[in-house]
Amino acid sequence: MSGWRDVEERFFCFACGRDHRIGTAIARDHKRYSIEGGHESGGIFSDLREFYLQTKGIEAAFRILGFEDVRVHPPRFGRGWPSRAAIEGAYRERARRHHPDAGGDPREFRKLQWAIEVLRRYRPPDS
Repeated sequence: MSGWRDVEERFFCFACGRDHRIGTAIARDHKRYSIEGGHESGGIFSDLREFYLQTKGIEAAFRILGFEDVRVHPPRFGRGWPSRAAIEGAYRERARRHHPDAGGDPREFRKLQWAIEVLRRYRPPDS
């Protein structure tokens, strides 16, 4: 059984779509792609993080919300986005299941929150 310490020792990396244990070599390299942080590094890394959010981040957000078969290219401006209603519905359905007040996993709920924030932010206005 994993305890609360295990939760704090890991983070979800949207660049590769995996959880990383803090302190490992790959975690140090991927920390800037954490949904929780990565903001401490500035300059080129901020631009790189933004680029990854607009590409890998959108893809990861679709996977988290259950849209594994959606391929939007280029992710930020391409066609093929699910409807707003479909995205919001997928979020609400999963949020009810994973909400900590309903006995769900707080880490999974945070991933859902991050995914909906990314999709709301980067959705093309005419989609």
